[in-house]
Amino acid sequence: MPMEIKKEVIKNHFKVQTCALRCPFKDRPVFILEMALKSDQTTSTMSNGVDSVDQTQMPFLESLLREKNFRPTSFHMPGHKGTKEHHPMLLDYFGCDLNAADLVEINQNIDYLHSPKGALLKAQKLAAAAYGADETFFLINGSTVGNMAAIMSVVGPGQKIIMPRASHRSVYGAIVLSGAIPVYIEPDYHPDVGFPLAVSVQAVRVLLEKHPDVIAIHLTSPNYYGVLSDIGAICKLAHSHKVALLVDEAHGSHLGLHPDWPKSAVSMQADIIVQSTHKTQGSLTQSAMLHLNNNGLVNRTRVAQMLSLLQSSSPSSILLASLDETRMQMATEGRARLAITLALAQKVRDTIRKTDGLWCYGDELIGVTGIFAIDPSKLIIRVNDIGLSGFKASEILRSEYKVEVEFADLRQIICSLTIADTEYTTDLLIDALHHLSKHHRQTDHTDFMRIKLPDGLPRSVINVRDAYFTTKTRRVSLDEGVGHVLVESIIPYPPGVPLLVPGEIMEQHHLDFLRYFLDKGGYLVGMADPNFRTVSIVDT
Repeated sequence: MPMEIKKEVIKNHFKVQTCALRCPFKDRPVFILEMALKSDQTTSTMSNGVDSVDQTQMPFLESLLREKNFRPTSFHMPGHKGTKEHHPMLLDYFGCDLNAADLVEINQNIDYLHSPKGALLKAQKLAAAAYGADETFFLINGSTVGNMAAIMSVVGPGQKIIMPRASHRSVYGAIVLSGAIPVYIEPDYHPDVGFPLAVSVQAVRVLLEKHPDVIAIHLTSPNYYGVLSDIGAICKLAHSHKVALLVDEAHGSHLGLHPDWPKSAVSMQADIIVQSTHKTQGSLTQSAMLHLNNNGLVNRTRVAQMLSLLQSSSPSSILLASLDETRMQMATEGRARLAITLALAQKVRDTIRKTDGLWCYGDELIGVTGIFAIDPSKLIIRVNDIGLSGFKASEILRSEYKVEVEFADLRQIICSLTIADTEYTTDLLIDALHHLSKHHRQTDHTDFMRIKLPDGLPRSVINVRDAYFTTKTRRVSLDEGVGHVLVESIIPYPPGVPLLVPGEIMEQHHLDFLRYFLDKGGYLVGMADPNFRTVSIVDT
């Protein structure tokens, strides 16, 4: 695309964004064009030492636009051929006709995700330069597929991997598929939040010394709550043992793009870093990135093979184009936008702290239970002091104030601010929380502290993969499951951390917690029974 045309496309895009985005300081407009159009060779703030690159480019999106405008008569997939009429209800939902943009790789006019050679390869290289990685892979199945590919590319059947018990369900899926043996870091619950928020360097050191045959470490940082472990120190420790460090950074794709935010695991030289670009940067849901640092502990070809095995062979060009556009936007104006987000987050946090009966956690968390840093854009709002569970508070905010939180647990609601937020949206949140505190108080809130997640690790008698694939099973009631080996996971959601996984014995204290959790409004995933009344066990 010629530079003068490219500038006009960017100008029109940013014009819309500038109209919608207002600075928290006296509603002063935020002009972000200056950064994008400062020169024809705009460079990323995270160039990782490579030659300056023009981050205003969107090579894959540009190639799609050329193909769309070419408008050939189609005798190939997809079946709608770009012309099939949508039902009016679907058009109303989409807001436009997406068929014409739903392009597939045909006759090499559109670069192919699983063997990129042209525009998509260039787009991925621009992403690597923007985020500071040696190489970047675009993902169309979210961080889920990134976590699976990361683990399966490094660890094989019977090999050990250190991981927190509080890992995402996709990590456990990778354990099943790879046949790896998990070495769990025991959860260390924060005394107030009631959740294992981070992993200490010492906990990792102990396990590395106890298991010298470990192949890799997989950590989640930041987690759902926006809490980070000391990835820099853990990375140095892992590498001193010749062990690869894999980081699920799904909730931290924006880290490293502004100096006042915590650093990304990419800049701290973790070997594989998986980011959900859609979660915090604004690409379309299911689009994500896997970043690779070439430290000699990960085989790049193996990573590509795993991604090709696990992802669809018919990748969505719409999702890939979204990644290309989002990278361009964040590389050229992400720092300015994140500065606004930071100011908004501080304003909301300070206001909540002054609201009677509510509390929003902040830097006081650092230093407790291995917590190294927090993401300021994640608002952990305690509601127990007004007698509400997080689940109930979330329900009230949605039904009465049309405010949707990121997720809720027994004690807190968690709200996520991004570059899409403005003073208007954050004021709506503040007003809703004020009304919640004033009009929805309950007198008794002691019950919220009665039961917490069980301490320690469950007893494991069969490895995860063997238990998952066993055919000797039977289904019993939850009560009858006590004392038996499970063949399915029981995962309280949110935040999706397994209470029990295949191969482990369910005990009475697990059942007690489940009953309590469900009674307070939580729900479970991983179980075949949607009513949570029965569980599948090994039939002996």
